[in-house]
Amino acid sequence: MRGRLLLVAILLAPCPAAGAEPVRLVTPVVYGTHLPGLGEPAARLAKLIEKRSSGGIILELKQPGDGTKPDEILAKVSDGKVDAGFATASFWAAKLPAGSLFAGYPFGLDASQYLAWFDTGNGRTLYQEMYDHAGLKVHVIPCAFGGAEAGGWFAKEIKTTSDLEGLRMRIFGLGGRVMSRAGAVTVLVPGGDLDTAFAKKKIDAAELYTPAVDEHLGVKDKIKLIYQPGWQQPETVLELLINKDRWDGLSEADRALIDGACRDTLRETLADSARLQTEALDRMKAKDGVRVEQMPQAVLSALRSAWDEVAKEEGGSDYFFRTVLQDIIKFGEAAQKTSTPESSPAPPTVRGSGAAVETNPSP
Repeated sequence: MRGRLLLVAILLAPCPAAGAEPVRLVTPVVYGTHLPGLGEPAARLAKLIEKRSSGGIILELKQPGDGTKPDEILAKVSDGKVDAGFATASFWAAKLPAGSLFAGYPFGLDASQYLAWFDTGNGRTLYQEMYDHAGLKVHVIPCAFGGAEAGGWFAKEIKTTSDLEGLRMRIFGLGGRVMSRAGAVTVLVPGGDLDTAFAKKKIDAAELYTPAVDEHLGVKDKIKLIYQPGWQQPETVLELLINKDRWDGLSEADRALIDGACRDTLRETLADSARLQTEALDRMKAKDGVRVEQMPQAVLSALRSAWDEVAKEEGGSDYFFRTVLQDIIKFGEAAQKTSTPESSPAPPTVRGSGAAVETNPSP
């Protein structure tokens, strides 16, 4: 019913009067729109909004560094220095720990599960509450899926949990904490310096982006071993942030149009992002001699156990992180009770400790 009402509002929205100035929203992005999966959805959304509004609403996209650095987007949108931003909440995790839970986190939700949580659970409400509780003047809309990250590029094979001991890996955020707990040593290396870092043996492994973006950036030319799945981030959720005053100042029809465009982009990119990653892995295997191996189950089990510990610690130090993670767990439990064998998508399963949500990693 809600979807129908949104559609009706969009269809009834008046076309801009001749000579009327369009609504322009200056919108910096965290990823360049040339990047497949991670960056392209911003351009896709801008085109969709412009088309549906008959040119009445323009997202004026600004590439990374074009007046706004990626890590400045949230503050600038909140302060009204820019109208909007296209980002992912993991960029703000240092100040908003729960941000990672909405963006993609270790052994977390896949795209279908995120979509279900956003549409039929408390995902959207909690997402907005995170920013409201922090005193940030933004309206957030989950707007696209960027895909699952690669499990990592490795200079040596990982066969047992002992191979993680002392492994020097470029990996950040919650995934980095999990690797450290499992015995690895996390190393800070800029993405552009990976070739040198591998060549000088400063690192043994590196997490970068999704397979499609990693292929685009040429990582395959130097390192020839990928381990899957991307346990540290099974999906990447991209968000549209709009300054709260700017959002409130839009007409109801304009707000419905933007919200509807984001909902449709979420669904379109759900299928597209999975395809992009699969095709990229297949090309790198066939054309570039890249080996794509599955991380041994014993190693994944050790990493899951490490994630349980990290999640428990994070939840103990941040109330909202704990609140969001518990809501995801409850949503998964409820979905399991009401699902049938034919239901799709499958709900997330819950580890016995109750500390984290576990999903079956996709290859």
